[in-house]
Amino acid sequence: MKKIDLHMHTVATDSDSTFEFSMEKLKEYVTNCRLDAIAITNHNTFNREQFLEIVENIDIAVFAGIEIDIESCHILVIAEKTDIFELQKSANVIEHKIRTCEELIRIDELTEIFNNLDDYLVIPHYQKKPAIGPDALQQISSHVFAGEVSSVKKFVRCAKEQGQLTPV
Repeated sequence: MKKIDLHMHTVATDSDSTFEFSMEKLKEYVTNCRLDAIAITNHNTFNREQFLEIVENIDIAVFAGIEIDIESCHILVIAEKTDIFELQKSANVIEHKIRTCEELIRIDELTEIFNNLDDYLVIPHYQKKPAIGPDALQQISSHVFAGEVSSVKKFVRCAKEQGQLTPV
């Protein structure tokens, strides 16, 4: 079985203002958890230079992404390595629109900013606060196949129940 952490922060933002990144701590975390892959998904920002530095220093697959504050929830948007320039362009738009914890992106803006959401892995907070609501989920349902959960218990429950998103 592969172990992947798709929700990692490496940049201090309004949401993580006391956060301090350490390459050594990241390496230790990856090693201790025996991870096979990670995704860098900072709040409303993407730092291409730091991402490339992490790729060079970590011996597992590293995916580029961004965690975006949208209509009362958070959503992860993860790209393939080959799409980091497109991700950076979209992240620049996000950074200009979201400058404080109170600001957010509407669903229709999200689909405009990312030319084709089908090119990305889109994972909303699902059984995790702040969770995506049914209306917002319906609006992006054609792009979403998995939902982030906050515990093993919620993971098991979602995996067993019909009609639930695949938990991650």
